[in-house]
Amino acid sequence: MPPRKSRVGNLAAPAGGLSRVSGFLDRVVEAVAPARAAKRAAARAAMAAFSRGGVAHHAARSDRLKGNWAVTSGSPDEDNLPELEIVRERSRDLNRNDGHAAGVTGAIVDNVIGTGIRPQSRADASLLEVSDDATAAWAKTAERAWRRWSPWADAADRMSLEEIQGLAERQVLENGEVFILPVRVAGPGRPYSLALDVVEADRVKTPNEHIGNDRVRDGIEVGDRGEPVAYWVRKDHPGDLTVGRWNMSNSASNYWRIPARNSFGQRNVYHVYWLRRPGQTRGFPFFGPVIRLFKDLGDYFEAEIVAARIAACFALFINKNDPAGAVIGATERTQEGKRIGEIQPGLIEYLGMGESVSQVNPARPGSNFDAFVTRCLKAISAGCGLPYEVVARDYSQTNYSSARAALLEARRMFAARQTLHVVRWLHLTWQLLIEEAYLAGDFGALAAPGVTDRWEDWTRATWIPQGWSWVDPEKEARAAGLAMQNGLSTLADEAAAQGRDWEEVLAQQAREAARRQDLGLPPAPTSAPAPTAPAPAPEVPDDPVVKRGVGASAGGA
Repeated sequence: MPPRKSRVGNLAAPAGGLSRVSGFLDRVVEAVAPARAAKRAAARAAMAAFSRGGVAHHAARSDRLKGNWAVTSGSPDEDNLPELEIVRERSRDLNRNDGHAAGVTGAIVDNVIGTGIRPQSRADASLLEVSDDATAAWAKTAERAWRRWSPWADAADRMSLEEIQGLAERQVLENGEVFILPVRVAGPGRPYSLALDVVEADRVKTPNEHIGNDRVRDGIEVGDRGEPVAYWVRKDHPGDLTVGRWNMSNSASNYWRIPARNSFGQRNVYHVYWLRRPGQTRGFPFFGPVIRLFKDLGDYFEAEIVAARIAACFALFINKNDPAGAVIGATERTQEGKRIGEIQPGLIEYLGMGESVSQVNPARPGSNFDAFVTRCLKAISAGCGLPYEVVARDYSQTNYSSARAALLEARRMFAARQTLHVVRWLHLTWQLLIEEAYLAGDFGALAAPGVTDRWEDWTRATWIPQGWSWVDPEKEARAAGLAMQNGLSTLADEAAAQGRDWEEVLAQQAREAARRQDLGLPPAPTSAPAPTAPAPAPEVPDDPVVKRGVGASAGGA
């Protein structure tokens, strides 16, 4: 007779079997009594949390201290698009009315764009299998075409290309994005028909007919992979209420549907913005994380200024302890229904019986005013990714080393923003312009067969932003010279760091050298004189008497 199995052994079933049984029971209970199923699930979750001593990550706790921390798990568009419009409006309001915010935006635009970012042709003769003279002539012709076109770059005929660059960076900061349309505009005086139409973010919206269509994300029509397929651009600005012809209609007839690319694969719309998450369709304002800090600091400033104005008025209160006398001696002068009094220089006033004077002393601004404002600005600086010195324009507590470290940290961010503009629209515009100049015959004999087959190579370029001033010109100039001597840098790199074209530098040096020779002047110095070493200290004789005399003299002094 086979041994009877233990009851305990029967209960010790494999975990997978229990899970299947438990899952089956959960489904049965859920079908019959949903409320009971929910309680079972909650109890199971509580037991799991208890068995492992709470949550695995402290960041996921929902105790009494963090229970009100509400979070979302939406997609990039789900998290951004519903609130994007109000964040954009608040960001623009800060730049209009808050001095610190306007200063930060201005500093970034001045450093990122400044006098403009310009191209330097880099067509490689060895790569293209042509002569050096041919590529040099091509480069000069291409750069000349860019210079001729830059003053006519704006489709609205208001701005130069450099101004468009500054406006684009300002829009990316304030609104989080900007749309630039390369269009063709004919007109007298224009060297080329290419022009740029700058579109503010508010004009890219979803028409009424496509609201609810998950393929149209706030005015941008996307494909299966989330790639932009078309842009819906409103013909007028939705906020043009009183100064223009306002069209209340939001129908598709009031929009242009612009395909993302033309039949040649070229972009019809340059959408310039920073992607913070994969699949993000629209840009988010730069000040988004610190808008509340800016607002709170601005309100605090206003409160302190009002208190200081009250203190400057030297206001007094008259205390009346005699009710009858107060009524008899009441002043008849009123303003807006309120009794008023005034204090004049040298005034001697005799108070009535039962009256006394108490002075208002707000004691503002408080003693912690500077420290509090500094701490707020440091928090804003961290949120903006900028050093405090740049945000507050305060270099009073910095020396050469700290100032240089702060500026280098800021310039890394500025360089990244310059690259965004180059990649997203400047280089694409350069290619379109050179294409038009090439088809117009501006390159003459350089228009050899095979150019269009190697178009990417012929339109290679290095983009040179404006240069940044040195913190210590003497030290940094010597460092640049040593870097070139040791092969760690080139003249092209050092000239570009100063916002200059190395070929123009050499050409100018050649002209100056020739002119100096014509005038019989000596050649210009090629390097700065080495710094003079400090004079050595006078030697002290070995005579102990003399040494004692020197020591005594120094001590007595």
